[in-house]
Amino acid sequence: METILQVKNLSKKYKNKEVLKNINMNVFKGDIYGFIGPNGAGKTTTIKTILGLLKPSNGEVYVEGKNVVNDKNIGANIGAMIDYPSFYGNLSGYKNLMLYANVLNLSKKRVDEVLEIVKLSHAKDKKVSNYSMGMKQRLAVARAFLTNPKIVILDEPTNGLDPEGVKEMRELIKELAKVNNTTFIYCSHILNEVQNLCNRVAIINKGNILVEDEISNLLNSNSESYEIITEEKTKVKEILDDVALKIIDIDNGVKIEINEGDFNLVNSLIVKNNINITTISKNKNSLENYFLNKIGV
Repeated sequence: METILQVKNLSKKYKNKEVLKNINMNVFKGDIYGFIGPNGAGKTTTIKTILGLLKPSNGEVYVEGKNVVNDKNIGANIGAMIDYPSFYGNLSGYKNLMLYANVLNLSKKRVDEVLEIVKLSHAKDKKVSNYSMGMKQRLAVARAFLTNPKIVILDEPTNGLDPEGVKEMRELIKELAKVNNTTFIYCSHILNEVQNLCNRVAIINKGNILVEDEISNLLNSNSESYEIITEEKTKVKEILDDVALKIIDIDNGVKIEINEGDFNLVNSLIVKNNINITTISKNKNSLENYFLNKIGV
């Protein structure tokens, strides 16, 4: 697989606070790469550094082997849709894009091309104030594609969308990745959507990359996760300490991770020690559960 974006030993400090701690990421050409983490984990700082908007304290960012900090021409290879899409509501979608095209010395033809790409040609002369939220999000994607970038970063692209709009955005990203061979970095708190859309994922927490892998690999691990609801949490944690890979407190019990096939042993230990259990339920094999276990929630 060909690496198109490499983040290497990246650190960022603000005064005495270290926001990014020696992180490494590898995005391959054609990836739809999920980048997820809690609020304040360092996602936005990482994205801004990749875009060249922030200078790292240490480390490098390479796009196709060229250093983002040293090569000012790399910016055209990365498009981005960050935060809520902001446009001039009294102008049409076409005129909004032309404002950016003029700054970038791009042709009217390119504006028409990106409107066609996101399926907004029919509404190009309509005022943006009359666009639905889904149409505004697609217009923001069109803006990100103006320079015909090889990498597009999408930060919460389904915010405010209804289920139909979420589905349309998902299908648009898949189509652009396939037809245009565009690499996407997809940031979202909707982990089910990340699981449905992305092929690879990185989890960041407290400025550290905890894992970077194929989603299929993460969900096919040789471990199982269970929730045990009981008032005797302390006792359960004591008797399962040698069996569980991980034990996490939850409001009304504990969440445990064990090796696949060890449930019978767990069950026998609970019975043998006369633990009063309300329920035991197996967690579904999902990116959300993997994520929560990984960050210790």
